[in-house]
Amino acid sequence: MGVLLIVLYGADKFFGANQAQDPTPNVSRNPNPGIDGVIALDVPPEQLETGDCLQGFATALAPVTVVTCATSHNAQMIGSFEVTETQFPGADALMRRSEDLCKAIVLDPKSGIDASWSYHFSRPSEKTWKTGDRTVACFLALNEGTVQNSLLPSDALGITS
Repeated sequence: MGVLLIVLYGADKFFGANQAQDPTPNVSRNPNPGIDGVIALDVPPEQLETGDCLQGFATALAPVTVVTCATSHNAQMIGSFEVTETQFPGADALMRRSEDLCKAIVLDPKSGIDASWSYHFSRPSEKTWKTGDRTVACFLALNEGTVQNSLLPSDALGITS
């Protein structure tokens, strides 16, 4: 009986590995951040919104702290797009398309964008494409240092394309 339980447990672990994982719970956002400017901690990338200013940004795939744009931050989510193709276009084509979409976002000319900023984006992989993922998220991040302003024109905040 013990051997049978071990075999069943092992089979479940081996064959059950592809089962869907529990969705990430929604992170609560503070609508009235205090003096520290923190809106939300450890926000997963799929819960970020256009205009979010980000502390501790290192990659488009890691959780970050969302702060007010008047608070020191090193990146901002500047937009998102839904890719409309029905078939996966290929990693290279999707990379080029994502880069073109992100670089076409209109930025505030007063924001001080220069060579110290880099574009980052997340995009569907072939695996996530099969599950319905079509979202490209666009970020601008400082290579070093922080800023205390938004990179987007004030009329663009809260709008996704």
